[in-house]
Amino acid sequence: MKKFTGFTLIELLITLAIVSILLTIGVPSLKTFMQGNQLIASTNELISALHVARSEAIKLNTRVSICESSDGATCTETGSWENGWIAFVDGNGANPGDLVNTGSPCSASNTDCLLRVHGAIDDKLLNVAAANVSSFTFTSRGLPKAANGASQSGVFSLCSFDSSNNVVDSRAVILSFAGRVRVSDNQAVISCPATP
Repeated sequence: MKKFTGFTLIELLITLAIVSILLTIGVPSLKTFMQGNQLIASTNELISALHVARSEAIKLNTRVSICESSDGATCTETGSWENGWIAFVDGNGANPGDLVNTGSPCSASNTDCLLRVHGAIDDKLLNVAAANVSSFTFTSRGLPKAANGASQSGVFSLCSFDSSNNVVDSRAVILSFAGRVRVSDNQAVISCPATP
């Protein structure tokens, strides 16, 4: 006599019910996990760009600027750093955001040179903003300065939103007058907009 092996209809229905319950619980958690990872990655990329700009300014003994950029080649002044940013040697010594005479090598006098380009952040629920700051210029001593030569500091607020425009997680990248960069989750220094 032949013996048939396999699952019964009841066993299959129970298995499908368990899988659907697990997916219902797991998918929203996975989305939150992915958003958290995007926030951490964007924070680390911004910190890295600030460190590169500062260290290159000291190493090359020249000004290095970092500014928001939507095209990866020129600076913009929208206040929305999630569109991207660039770091470049400001060899001709003019105001920050004047990327001209782009050439090589970076150490040539009076020559601007791109160091790092970061494109727009893909996650439309992530916002990166710095209040009233569209660029920083690091001096050869590693100090951040404004276009008028005054000392400058800034706070970048990175905010992750859910589909209902509620902030689910946020961080701040703080650049001090001395050029030091640190991360904070203190809500007193984070300024998230109402919508992403």
